[in-house]
Amino acid sequence: MPFFFIFALLEVARASTGSLRGNGTSHSSRSTKTATWGGAMLDTKFVLRKRYNLSRPPSDEWDIANYTDANLTHSCANYTDDGSTVFAREGRLVLRVDDSCPNGDCLTSGRIMSKESFTYGLFTFSAKVPKCNFIWPALWLLPENKDGWGTYGRWPCSGEIDVLETVHDTPDGTFNVVSGYGTEEENDCSAASQNASTCNQCVPNYCTSTTMNWRTGVDRYFVEEVNCSASRHPSWEEHTFALSWQPGEIITYIDPEFAWDANGHLTSITPKHVDLTRTKAAPSWKAYQHDQTPEWEAVGTYMQQCFPNTSTANAPFDQGFKLVLNIAVGGYGGAPCSWGQSACSNLSSCGAAIGSEMIVSDISVWQREI
Repeated sequence: MPFFFIFALLEVARASTGSLRGNGTSHSSRSTKTATWGGAMLDTKFVLRKRYNLSRPPSDEWDIANYTDANLTHSCANYTDDGSTVFAREGRLVLRVDDSCPNGDCLTSGRIMSKESFTYGLFTFSAKVPKCNFIWPALWLLPENKDGWGTYGRWPCSGEIDVLETVHDTPDGTFNVVSGYGTEEENDCSAASQNASTCNQCVPNYCTSTTMNWRTGVDRYFVEEVNCSASRHPSWEEHTFALSWQPGEIITYIDPEFAWDANGHLTSITPKHVDLTRTKAAPSWKAYQHDQTPEWEAVGTYMQQCFPNTSTANAPFDQGFKLVLNIAVGGYGGAPCSWGQSACSNLSSCGAAIGSEMIVSDISVWQREI
């Protein structure tokens, strides 16, 4: 399944009644510039703030979703909190696509959001991520709740950070930042609308500004090739996905090299070397810097006009975000199934995802010392 289908869907957000990472209208400004440095963070210090105890019942530190994807990403996922889709096993956190719904038009799956929110830091996730069978797993950050409410309004006004999204058989992940601004008229995402933002907190009308670019693939990084015929429930090997979110700069890495001092403080992050001829030019890290990312800068007028006393130049990425992990199935552009369709339980396509698991061995949060 070509990866651009997911970007084609997510690049567009519903302008009036839509919801997170769904269909609708978007504003996409100039192409995001890429950093000219090599991605390494040297001679720094990160102090461990929190390491999640994944052997504990997930409900201790996570809100377990109990709602459907019908009006979110339109995938087949019916997120449940009954112990079958989110649980601890052998010291690890497991999210699972567990079964088909009784009428066959959805699949039970797992989604969680951290109870605690964080503003800036280094976030590391070590996980085996499921692949194939039109699966759509994600590691991401969102303010407050499933509707993305935060300091600056409902999603997308308060932002979203996607550390990892991947679909079906693609070897890549995508790293994406999403923001937005309110508009007076539905579907009006013109330059004039951007410069005359409506202070409606993105309710009901809004435009998204996203770094996602399915045409060029600049938002992708290479993870691992996958053979969908190798097993019933293929997955990537365990990888470490790292997100450095600092004022004015957001970076993601796949399997970087870490260095520590004698006190256990993390002192440097170096990107993993990859052969770009083998990965089709997809690197092992991606960075978005505010002053070099037009899609981030595009919401500046909205923030200045509507939140002059509370927003900073880094808004909306200057407020508390929570960690989100989930497994969706189908729902992205080009997938053979979406919410409410019998194809969700078709064992020759999306139904084959039943039994797929995301197995997480570590989630840690580090605070940078200045």
